[in-house]
Amino acid sequence: MSRTARRPRLTAATADPHWLYENAVQNPEAEVEFIDRAFAAAYGRHPRDLREDFCGTLNLGCCWIRHRPDNTALGVDLDGPTLDWGREHNVLPLGAAAARATLVQDDVRRVAGPPVDVLAATNFSWWCFHARAELKGYLENCRRSLRDEGMLMLDIFGGSEAQVLQFEERDCEGFTYVWDQDVFNPITHEYVCRIHFRFPDGSELTDAFVYHWRLWSIPEVRDLLLEAGFSRVEVYWEGADEDGEPNGDFQIDGTGDNSPAWVAYIVAFR
Repeated sequence: MSRTARRPRLTAATADPHWLYENAVQNPEAEVEFIDRAFAAAYGRHPRDLREDFCGTLNLGCCWIRHRPDNTALGVDLDGPTLDWGREHNVLPLGAAAARATLVQDDVRRVAGPPVDVLAATNFSWWCFHARAELKGYLENCRRSLRDEGMLMLDIFGGSEAQVLQFEERDCEGFTYVWDQDVFNPITHEYVCRIHFRFPDGSELTDAFVYHWRLWSIPEVRDLLLEAGFSRVEVYWEGADEDGEPNGDFQIDGTGDNSPAWVAYIVAFR
């Protein structure tokens, strides 16, 4: 039985926002496979120790722990209640393997150890850094946090539709996910996005999550990663199926395609 099927009658009053987010937004199994593939392509082996910055509920980190019996995960996030939720709903259900998970409530820029094989900052969480110096400082700390054979993984999205104020609805099992691009400043690239959830009874969980971001571009981030001391930066671009729809297959690409909306991974090697 899927995790979604356990809650067939969701309403705004009864639904858990973190559970909704994990089921509507995240795909940790696919990201775990991607991390393994990208790291092995660079270093000829599988990584063991993962750090998840802006980890929230440590959904990715716990999936990483389940992936191999010696994998470890360190999660860093500022929000204590969210970490507590992840500890209760994701870490404790690991049983004995929970000993391989560590949660730290702190600013990701202040945590530099212990060194790990892979550092991941996903769900565009690193867009909270608006100034160039801020982001560069964070990336420098990422490099310090990695072993000599270490990899940083960032996700990013863009395309002309990223700058358009719009709602995007997607039906999930038992609820509707609503992505709301609410504010965009074309001069500063300041960006406010919101997530809402709607339910079959007509109720709505409005502003379940609100993000105050800067919309960064791939060239900006590549330059900053090299300035921060990373030796190599690759962009993994998502392919398309025969109908032109994204297929979830990310491969190294130097050109991409000028689609109105795209998602990619930026991978940097120490």
